[in-house]
Amino acid sequence: MVGIWDTRKHAMNALETELQSEAAIIYEAFSLLDEMLGIFSTCAETSKPAAVSGFTLLKARNLSHSMFSLSLDGLAQESGALLRPMIECLELLEYFRDDPQRVNEAWEGKLPSAGERSKRIHGEFQQLRNYLSKHASHFSLTPESVYHLIALSSGSWKWKVMQPFNEKVLRTNMSTLFAFFSFLVI
Repeated sequence: MVGIWDTRKHAMNALETELQSEAAIIYEAFSLLDEMLGIFSTCAETSKPAAVSGFTLLKARNLSHSMFSLSLDGLAQESGALLRPMIECLELLEYFRDDPQRVNEAWEGKLPSAGERSKRIHGEFQQLRNYLSKHASHFSLTPESVYHLIALSSGSWKWKVMQPFNEKVLRTNMSTLFAFFSFLVI
């Protein structure tokens, strides 16, 4: 049987050794989100803002968990499809923060589109969302979309059917994930 979990096994080993300090930071970020979710959860039954914001934060947490999981499997490029809705969660939380009455729009199912919300908050992720749309959220054969699938050896292409473990790449992906955790926690 093909070792589809080999990359994850190497990554999990790295999290306990070479990437131990980075892993501790990621785990602490999840812990902070979970603590925040606990607070929102205790207030959700009696507070629309707590319910709406809590559900948004929970969705962002689940997307973050999924992105981390894909990174451990060497599939972070594919997790770009999840980064886009995670950015939407971030911007939605900011949209609520800027005007708490906007929670009623969500409660009534009348939120403006993600793009319109981003404009209203002067969102800073438009270029990233455009990039993700072009190269990650939708299938594309652009070099940015498929480069990680090719191993160039002696001038010829060889497909990487299994993404090999690469500590440097995992460290970079964990750093990116942590950056978005920072936005969520704020």
